[in-house]
Amino acid sequence: MPIIYHTSFVQLHHYPAGATLETEWLGFVNSEQLRTALTEALRLARQHRVQGWVANNTLLRTIRPADQDWINQVWFPEFAKLGVHRLAIVESQDALNRMGISTIMQRATAHAPFDTQYFADAEQARRWAASVGTAAPAR
Repeated sequence: MPIIYHTSFVQLHHYPAGATLETEWLGFVNSEQLRTALTEALRLARQHRVQGWVANNTLLRTIRPADQDWINQVWFPEFAKLGVHRLAIVESQDALNRMGISTIMQRATAHAPFDTQYFADAEQARRWAASVGTAAPAR
């Protein structure tokens, strides 16, 4: 699982065989860190022409309301242009993060021309996101 970007708060993995990018959050991030990492993830996703995306939020903590707004208003419209077919979300251990992600995803449906599934296990999420060419389970 090649790491193509690494900081103290996030690792980005690229799986060429499945044309998949994974954002693996390593804990709490402030606004600047979150926005920088997500912007870099978009750049790398364009560069590698990914079709699957794994948002590994297992260790991610609460996302501030202002950052939720930024994700929906700025980041998600750009994400929707990538051509990603599957977004696998590995749910956080943090209840407030799960609530925030749920809010983001509810608001993002206008920009979501892809299948989304939620997972408790990162490996299952990776397999599903990388299997773009197979039939998708019902949402």
